[in-house]
Amino acid sequence: MCTLLACASINHPIKDSNMNETTSSFGGGKYLLAGGVAIFAIGQSLLFIIVAPMARSVGLTELQFGATFGLANLALIFASPFWGKKSDSIGRKPVFIIGLFGSAFGTLLMAITLRMGLAQSLSVSGMIAMLFMSRAIYGATASSIYPSASAYIADVTSWKDRGKGMALIGGANSFGSILGPALGGGLAFLGVLFPMYIAIVLSLVAAFAAIAWLKEPTRHASQKKAKKTSTLKFTDKRLRPYLIMWASFFIIFISMNFVTSFFIQDKLGITEMAGIMRTASLALASMALVITLVQGVLFQIIHVPPRLLLRLCAPVYAMGLFTVAVATSVMTLLIGFAVLGIAFSFATPGINACASQSVKSHEQGAAAGYLAAANTSGAILGPIFGTGIYKIAPTAPMIVGGIAMLLLGAFALMIPPPQQQD
Repeated sequence: MCTLLACASINHPIKDSNMNETTSSFGGGKYLLAGGVAIFAIGQSLLFIIVAPMARSVGLTELQFGATFGLANLALIFASPFWGKKSDSIGRKPVFIIGLFGSAFGTLLMAITLRMGLAQSLSVSGMIAMLFMSRAIYGATASSIYPSASAYIADVTSWKDRGKGMALIGGANSFGSILGPALGGGLAFLGVLFPMYIAIVLSLVAAFAAIAWLKEPTRHASQKKAKKTSTLKFTDKRLRPYLIMWASFFIIFISMNFVTSFFIQDKLGITEMAGIMRTASLALASMALVITLVQGVLFQIIHVPPRLLLRLCAPVYAMGLFTVAVATSVMTLLIGFAVLGIAFSFATPGINACASQSVKSHEQGAAAGYLAAANTSGAILGPIFGTGIYKIAPTAPMIVGGIAMLLLGAFALMIPPPQQQD
């Protein structure tokens, strides 16, 4: 399934000095990876576009909603490293396919749960239990998509061009984040849950396409033949600074996203459900559009050192958060999210590429899994943190997050440059 992002990079094959091939020979694989990651992002964005605004409609308070999803996402902390290591041992392709099927099944369970909630056929405790179960199943399986895709890209790019490859995956993720709000807002007239059913079908189509056409990278196949196994640990000092950065980024980002619908109601004065969903969709779409253009187009044309991006991402993030905090109109909100998009455009190739450059080739899957687990800490702590301090003031999650990002920017300046491992 070809995406705009994959197409944008087709004329920029990356020569890998460690194998006698370029990424252009994996063109179909790149398209499938980009499509799968984009579809995964569609499902994720629908969580904020459809599920979050429905929390009050199905009888949950902000804190109940945030705590339920935060605890359910514990599965992601353990599943992402597990699947990352599995991709090192059994291959990128099977792990990627498992994730797509898991995404479809988990989204289906969530849609069924919300349908029952709207029909008032579940008590509050029953709703919490069902939401917890569906999200936990989703996390335990769909968490394999991003580590396997990132490891695949690491297999088919050189050390020097790792940032460009990681930007492709990040751009595909953002492209899906554009389509998600478009589906959520554009198809809502067919039923509030209808976009979720479309996401399920897309996940299944991508899974079967990967079964038919995705090829295992030559580099990984040769590593399996040589029986190289990863012993990379979560505590490895080579990864530690990048794990800290991703965890901080996503704790703040997820906390903000979980209160965005409430912020729109309480700060901007939009109370009608369709208007809330439309505004939230536009905000996420503005962010995703910027990321798509920067990562999927600009960074495929020009080379920016990952270390420079690593140092810029947190200060820019703080600017975006402070802009959202002072928003009194939809336009200011959209500008703030667009600035956040610039920050994430820098963070994905900056953090992921530097981390990938810091480990050996047979450790790429494990490293990608740990990075995804660090992201997941945001999915666990973010909902609780955001909904908890939201009660202090609607702007509290953004202001506290902005201050944290300024401190993280100072931390990034102290991270030593990665050294080529093999």
